[in-house]
Amino acid sequence: MALELNQIKQILQKPTKRRIIQKAVNMQRRLRFHTETNVAISDINQPTTLFLDWVRQLLPKDKFNVFLQLFRFPLPTPAVVEDVYRELERVFYSRNSSSSYQFTDPEFAEDWAQYKKNNLNEPDIWKTTGWKKMQASPNSILVIDIPRVQKAARPEPYFYWLEISAVIDYQTSGLDENLFDWLIFKQPGNTIAVFDDTYIRVYQLNEKNEVQSLISEAKHDLGYCPARFFWSTPLNEKNKDLKKNPIAKELSNLDWYLFFSLSKRHLDLYAPYPIYSAYEADCNFENNETGDYCDGGFLRNAAGEYKILNDGTVEKCPCCSEKRIAGPGSFLEVPIPNQSEGIADMRNPIQITTIDKDSLDYNVNECTRLKNDIIISIVGSGGTVSEKEAINETQVTANFESKTSVLNALKTNFELAQKFVEETICRLRYGDAFISLSVNWGTEFYVFTAAELYAKYKQAKDNGASNSELDAIAQQILEVEYRNNPLVLQRMLILKQIEPYPHKTLDEVLKLYEKGLLDENQVKLKINFINLVEKFERENINIIEFASNKPMRDKIDIINKKLLEYATKIGASETAVAQPRGN
Repeated sequence: MALELNQIKQILQKPTKRRIIQKAVNMQRRLRFHTETNVAISDINQPTTLFLDWVRQLLPKDKFNVFLQLFRFPLPTPAVVEDVYRELERVFYSRNSSSSYQFTDPEFAEDWAQYKKNNLNEPDIWKTTGWKKMQASPNSILVIDIPRVQKAARPEPYFYWLEISAVIDYQTSGLDENLFDWLIFKQPGNTIAVFDDTYIRVYQLNEKNEVQSLISEAKHDLGYCPARFFWSTPLNEKNKDLKKNPIAKELSNLDWYLFFSLSKRHLDLYAPYPIYSAYEADCNFENNETGDYCDGGFLRNAAGEYKILNDGTVEKCPCCSEKRIAGPGSFLEVPIPNQSEGIADMRNPIQITTIDKDSLDYNVNECTRLKNDIIISIVGSGGTVSEKEAINETQVTANFESKTSVLNALKTNFELAQKFVEETICRLRYGDAFISLSVNWGTEFYVFTAAELYAKYKQAKDNGASNSELDAIAQQILEVEYRNNPLVLQRMLILKQIEPYPHKTLDEVLKLYEKGLLDENQVKLKINFINLVEKFERENINIIEFASNKPMRDKIDIINKKLLEYATKIGASETAVAQPRGN
């Protein structure tokens, strides 16, 4: 439904979504407080004030004053969140991601491939701008717009992320709460944009923020408003217009982590320095000329008044003030026992009180616990948190499923956003020539690091896993190690298929050969494998291009036969193969 001018005027006077928009703005400020690395309180004042007001209720006034002195930007929580998002970035690296586009003519498909890459910066824009918006602006809106003047043969639509703070009002669709019936938002120069299911219009406002004139109007044939919420997952069922990004559920724990991190720094101020205590100094210093005398390390004049220096401090006694403490630390004076009243002098004249080790350990351990709990809660178990205890295969599988489910939820939001953007742009640019598209970010992610997979491989081998199980893990290792170098990965996967006894070390192979359990030529090939592969490539071509027109099975058979032929020609002096016992 296209908005009429009188409807737009009424909306500007009484927007209905003002409160929810402000909630979204406040929520994103709190996200940025723990996500972005800021260097000054002015960068993020409002959530900082909220956090410090909360701490004020927890601490006595003197402790809170010290806390304020220790509260400095950049804060420690963005480093934790950075670790979280480094794990979640695996969503961009899937083994089976795919996308397809259908047009009535192949010419349009070629044009779209170029336009998508050169004009829209896809798919990289989702890994850069989209990734940042997900972290700090999940309530932002994807807007598909078109230039006011068409300069090329076809329309050149584009898209951008609109900050929720720029939105004046909107109405979501009854079919999908992430889509809009209409959207009104601020633009530079005291203008507003109005998007609905029929028009894209821009109006000039006057000084009273009332509609003054229509600047531009473009009619589209989409049948829906070319805008939607970027993120789809709602914060909860009651607040579906507020969006829940990965760290939203851990904001309170991030507050606690920040509190304990700064509290630990408070403890660090005096933990290295002992507290000295000694009897009050019995100083009888007196200046006969001026009448000044010592009182507890500070001077009083003849009238009994403290002597104040020009800088406003009390003058110290030249005799005893420097004798109270040697080195850093705190000094407390203890009253001298009054022996005339029968109080025995049993105290050591000087005592040193150090900080309780349990207090020191508690703050350190609590910071570590909170950090680990936050990371596991967000990325799934088996994240970057160090695990001292060995885990069995069932636990490894559970960790894999836990992390995969988190990535699947993440990628679904990106898929829906990308599909809407591309589908809308294709309809605006190609009209009826566009048929459909599909976007799939995959389901098989590189959940484990190469180091974790090597550990998993070793554990599986020690537990007597079958060669097929070891093959599966070995393939994962190669895919993770070389995922950014497809040519090297292709070569390594071919080598994996032609190397004999791939899951046995040379020592294991030789021991089995000594027992007469292995073929001699296969053992020779195993020992001289790399040299023989290089020989094959010198005489033919690299193994990637060799027999590239043949099925992989035939290609592997040809290479294997040739390598074995090389191996049979290796003499006893050229190989380290031991002879079977008893010969």
